[in-house]
Amino acid sequence: MGSAVPTDRFYLAYCFLILHGIGFLLPWNVFINAREYFVDYKLNTTISHEADYRINFMSYLGFAAHFPSLCFAAWNTFFQKNSRQSNTVFRFMVAMIIEVTVLLFTVAMTMIDTSHCPGVFFVLTIISVVFINCCVGIHQTLTFGMAAVLPMKYSNAVIVGSNACGTIISLVNILTKWLAATQGHSPRTVVLAAIAYFLSAITIVLACVTTFFWLRRLKFVRYHSDPRYKHCFEVFPANENGSNESGTGNGIEKCDLRKGSSTSTSLPDVEIQTPDKSDAGSTAVNMTELNTDTGTPDCTVPIVNVEKMETDALIRTADPTAANSLLASTESDGVLVLRDCLGVCCFSWPDGIHRCRAYWSRYITCFQECWPHCLSVWSVFFCSLSAFPAIQSMVQPVDPNYFIAPRWFVDVTCFFFFNLFAMLGCIVCNWIQFPQPRFLWIPVWIRTIFFIPFFLFCNFNLPDPKLPVLIGNDHVYLFAAIVFAFTNGYFSSLAMMYAPKSCTPERAEMAGMLAAFFLILGVCSGVYTSRGLLSLIL
Repeated sequence: MGSAVPTDRFYLAYCFLILHGIGFLLPWNVFINAREYFVDYKLNTTISHEADYRINFMSYLGFAAHFPSLCFAAWNTFFQKNSRQSNTVFRFMVAMIIEVTVLLFTVAMTMIDTSHCPGVFFVLTIISVVFINCCVGIHQTLTFGMAAVLPMKYSNAVIVGSNACGTIISLVNILTKWLAATQGHSPRTVVLAAIAYFLSAITIVLACVTTFFWLRRLKFVRYHSDPRYKHCFEVFPANENGSNESGTGNGIEKCDLRKGSSTSTSLPDVEIQTPDKSDAGSTAVNMTELNTDTGTPDCTVPIVNVEKMETDALIRTADPTAANSLLASTESDGVLVLRDCLGVCCFSWPDGIHRCRAYWSRYITCFQECWPHCLSVWSVFFCSLSAFPAIQSMVQPVDPNYFIAPRWFVDVTCFFFFNLFAMLGCIVCNWIQFPQPRFLWIPVWIRTIFFIPFFLFCNFNLPDPKLPVLIGNDHVYLFAAIVFAFTNGYFSSLAMMYAPKSCTPERAEMAGMLAAFFLILGVCSGVYTSRGLLSLIL
C-alpha cells in the first residue's frame, strides 16, 4: 500500500523558515549597520564628542545585545511546562509586539532633536537593543524548535536565512558606501538611510508574524507535528548497524509512514500497556487510523509519552508518599514551575532535590542523546565569532595593488565573503551530508584549532605589531577566508540538522531548542573571546 504523506507545496514551509532566519537577525543587524547614524550624527555633539559612550559605542552595543539574547534563549529553552507562559504562540506574539514597538520608537527618535541630551539618547538606545535581543533569543529558539520536528533540511533553512540576512546587509553596506563616495552625503541622507533600515526591519517582523500562523496551518507541518507521527519518524540508530549496542531494553515496532515500512527502535525500560480507550489521561495509548484527508495507511503502534513517564517515575521512586502533590505541581502555573526548576533552593530536603531532579530529567536525557552535536554547534560559532568580525575586519592586503582595492578589502573579504560563502555552505548541506553524525566533531574541532591562531598572524598594517606576519600572501588569506566562511555555514547546518534526529521523536523539538541555545552560547563566548584575542594584536 503506498503512502500519501503531505508534501511541502510550493516549498512554503521551507521559504517561511528562511524568512524567520532573516527575521530574527535583521532587527539586530540594522542597529549595527546604522553606526553612522548613532555615532556620527546623534552622538556627535559638543557635549558628547569625546564621551566614552560615543567612542566605544559599538562595544556597548555588543554587550547589550549578546548577553540578554543568551539569557532569554536559556529562559525560553529551560522554562517549559503546561502553562500559558510556556505556550509557543503566546511567547512568539509577545516577542514580536515588543520588537515592533521598539523599532517604531527608534524610528520616532530619528525625528526628535536629542543634541541637548545625548546621554539620555544613548541610554534609551541601549535599552532598546536589550529589548530587541531578548526577543531575538526567544524568536531564534522557537524557530529552531519548530523546524526540528520537520525533515532535516528545514532546520538548515533557518541557517540559510540567517546567512542570507548577513549577505543582504553586506551588499547594502557596500552600495551605501559607494553612493556616499560618488554622490556625497549629508545629515539628512544619514537619517533617511537609518529610517529605511528600521522600517525594513519592521516589515520583516510583520511578515514573520503572518507566516508564523500560516506555517502552523500548513498540512505538511501539521502532519509532521502530529504526536502520532512523531513515533513514525527516522531517528539515528544507536550504532552504525542500527542495533542497540547493549542488546537490552524494550523494543517496539514503529512504522515509517513516509516509506510504508517498519523499523525497530529502542525505548527506555518502561512498562507499556494497552489501556482502556476511555483512559484519556494515560501515558500509553493506541494509534488509531490517521485522518483520511492525509491518505496515510493504517498503523497501530503504542505511543508512549516517554517524557511524562520518566518524570512521574522519578517522583514516585524518590518519595512515594508525596507523589500526588509533586505531580500536581508539575502541571501548575509558572510560579510553581519556577520553584520546581530551582527546587533545591525553594523546598526543604529531600523534597527540593526530588522536585528539581524531576523537572530537569527530560533536559538531561535529551542532552545525553544530542550533546555531541550541541557542542559542535557551540564550537563552530565560537570559532567563527572569535575571528569574525573583530579580527578579520582589521586585516589589510599585503600588496597595495591587490585586485581588491584596500578601500573595499574589508567590506568584500570580511563581511560580504563571510556571509555569502556561509550561505553557500548551508545550501550545499541540503545535498551533501558528510561526515556522518558520529564523526562530525572531528572536522569541527580541527577547524576551531586551526583558524583562531591563523587570523592572528595575518597582516594588520600596524606600526609596531606584537605578532609576526606569517600570512604574507593575499591569495592565501583570501582562500582561507572563503574556506572559513564556507565551513561555518556547512558544519553549523550539519550539526543543527543532526541534533534533533539524534534524539527520540518525543524530544526532537527540545533538541532543536537546545542546539539553538548552544548556537547563541557559541556566539556570546566567541564575541567576548575576540576581545581577549585583540589584546594579543593591539
